[in-house]
Amino acid sequence: MTPFQQKISKPIELPTMAKNIHVLMQSLDDDSLTYQQMAKVIKHYPDISARLIFLANSSWSAPISPISNIEQACSRLGTSVVKSISIAISISNSFDPEKCHGFSTVHFWTTSMLVTEGAGLLASKLPNTTADIEFEQTAQTSGLLHNLGLLWLADKLPAETAKAFQMVKDDPTLTLSAALKQSVGADYCQAGGLIGNQWKFPEILISVMEHHPSRIYQGSSWEMVQLVGLAANMAFAVHKQSDEVATNIQLEALGLDSSTQQYIFQQLCKNFEKTQDLVKILFKWRDKAR
Repeated sequence: MTPFQQKISKPIELPTMAKNIHVLMQSLDDDSLTYQQMAKVIKHYPDISARLIFLANSSWSAPISPISNIEQACSRLGTSVVKSISIAISISNSFDPEKCHGFSTVHFWTTSMLVTEGAGLLASKLPNTTADIEFEQTAQTSGLLHNLGLLWLADKLPAETAKAFQMVKDDPTLTLSAALKQSVGADYCQAGGLIGNQWKFPEILISVMEHHPSRIYQGSSWEMVQLVGLAANMAFAVHKQSDEVATNIQLEALGLDSSTQQYIFQQLCKNFEKTQDLVKILFKWRDKAR
């Protein structure tokens, strides 16, 4: 049995915080929420409230006057930032990936935030009439959760996952997915599908976590899967400091063109440092100077 098979052969214990993630996601999924209503939801999560107030008072936000309560913090940071950060904090509290050598909290969450932004922007450009605000919000959530399986692997199989990171470092032509299959017995997509099912996520989110790297996936959620896959490719190119991202065959299937993709890619490049700074402020207590 591979390390992954051995781990999942026993009942998987879910952290207490995991039970609250689904509730939090549903509570924040209403686009008509006012800042006061959003604050009322978040007040039930003290750690999230504290982190949002901390971020609202940081140099990243640079408020004119001190932010002293969660309502002010929500107003200062804006709806999309509050939703993404709240879910990210909730998820991060469910895992301890720091015992995995080579895992970087800053890199992981910067990538997640970039994919969130990219997926939302791509969804907003879709010509399909079904791509409404609900679809756009689902795209953002899917982007935030697309690589959740990597957190689980870093927490539950730290030595084997660290070996995969080292393999990629030694051979840059090797993908992390391929390295994980060798050292763990499964990649982060398989792990993501496992976690999504355990946490009873909607099927569309599970499909994205399992299949977003695939170029040929044609399941019922294919549009969301391909869209998040495109966003993930762009985030990877941003980290590599590429001047442009390669055109993908999914663009035509989605009804998008290369100029739209390039425009969104440039937006991600423009926002990279600010996103990274946001993550450093939020998670510096978890990241150990990697």
